Amino acid sequence: MSPSLLKRAGQAVALNAAANWISLIGSLTSMVIIARILTPADYGVYVLALVAIGIPEVITSGALADSLVQRRDLRSGHINSVFLQAMVLSILFWLLIILFSPLIAHMFNNPDVRPVLIVCGVVLPIGALMSVPGALLQKELRYKEITIIDVSGTIVAAVTGILLALWWRNEWALVGMELARRLTRLTGFMFFAKWVPRATSNWTDLMELARFNLANTAAKVMGAIETMLPKSIISATLGASAVGIFNLAERLFEQMRAGLIEPYTAVAMPVASMVQDDRPALHRAIENAVRMSAFLAYPTFVGAFVVAPLAIPVVFGEQWIPAIPVFQIYMVIALRSPMTAIISGILRGVGRPDAIIWLTTLSVVSILLILLNTYQYGLVAIAFGLLAKQVIHFVAATYMIKRIVGFPVVAQFRAGATAFFASVIMGGTVWLAMTFLPTGSQPLVHLFVIVAIGVVAYVGALFGFAPKLGMRILKAVPVLLSGQPREAIGLVRGALQR
Repeated sequence: MSPSLLKRAGQAVALNAAANWISLIGSLTSMVIIARILTPADYGVYVLALVAIGIPEVITSGALADSLVQRRDLRSGHINSVFLQAMVLSILFWLLIILFSPLIAHMFNNPDVRPVLIVCGVVLPIGALMSVPGALLQKELRYKEITIIDVSGTIVAAVTGILLALWWRNEWALVGMELARRLTRLTGFMFFAKWVPRATSNWTDLMELARFNLANTAAKVMGAIETMLPKSIISATLGASAVGIFNLAERLFEQMRAGLIEPYTAVAMPVASMVQDDRPALHRAIENAVRMSAFLAYPTFVGAFVVAPLAIPVVFGEQWIPAIPVFQIYMVIALRSPMTAIISGILRGVGRPDAIIWLTTLSVVSILLILLNTYQYGLVAIAFGLLAKQVIHFVAATYMIKRIVGFPVVAQFRAGATAFFASVIMGGTVWLAMTFLPTGSQPLVHLFVIVAIGVVAYVGALFGFAPKLGMRILKAVPVLLSGQPREAIGLVRGALQR
């Protein structure tokens, strides 16, 4: 991998991480406030509407545009072809959703879903229009602009959601919040990409992208089905409130993954596309991405698992206590997400979405069989079923990435080993602190103390396993506090990369 590409990729990761961390803070803040105003049933109705549009959205808002990132010799005709396909399909899907909304609401056993579903359908043409300029910025690794867009969308959505929740106090606040976020992002992508929609394309343009688009779309549709299945079964058997409880745990996991892992997965596809013919460089890119993402992801997931019984009631309110065991199981699932998420971007980048189809099909079949035998035992049993599915997927993905790009299994485990063992020590320390430290009358203060103990324990454990990295962290802290975040990140990144 050339130094210039490595530098651009590193800058892209840092910028994307900054955007995702700011978005994480904004999203969690709004989530905490809104979760204290709305009920699990309100969240359940909104989530079911999103589930219903999940497959159309995957097709029109991302799967087709991925070909613009993956293809090397990109022409304007390719861009216009993707835009036309996405827009036509988005409008067609929206009309079908309106037509079949009564049936969909009946399948979910919740009539309140219908009006929310009809309105949420507008995100399809919005997403179709946004996907092309978004892909063009991603292809060029213009993550400074993407950072501005993401942060702006988060701020506008958070303010809108909180105000609407205080005013309406129902699921429509969540709908308004999501529409505000998407419209803000659409405006930003159109502005920075300087892209104007055009209809000039031909059959050749379409067919040159068809093979990748068909395979990539099939893979993403299977992924959407995998996401839909648990919530659909929960809705049909346990009701909207249970969907809301399940969604809180899943949403917290997704927010953490967005802030800690997606900065690397977002860059994985364009970087893999650029170095797909240089396997040693590709292997280094994979190992560095896993190592750097695990550095923050593992302690966060392990720490969240341990403090969840204390944190969720304090932060979100006692009505969300049933989400605690589901969330803890998600944190166990999350431990392999740095590797599995990056694998997906790598496989797309080297032009093998067909491999993702096989992996996702295996996951869908596994989760369907598991859920059919666990749903009657409640949410916790369903969450354990998802954990079992993740183990199956991880084993298959580990084999697949070795077979296709030659990345050794040992290297996959070695990349995050230091962070994992340091996180285990931190988790044990936090558990002891929670067990023996008195809670007192200020549970929020107690929570902050526990988290601080965890941070110190993790840094201390890193000193034991990786002294060089520990010293870099100590040097980076004053640099960060002096208002130089990029330089601080560079210090730590230098010790993590090989």
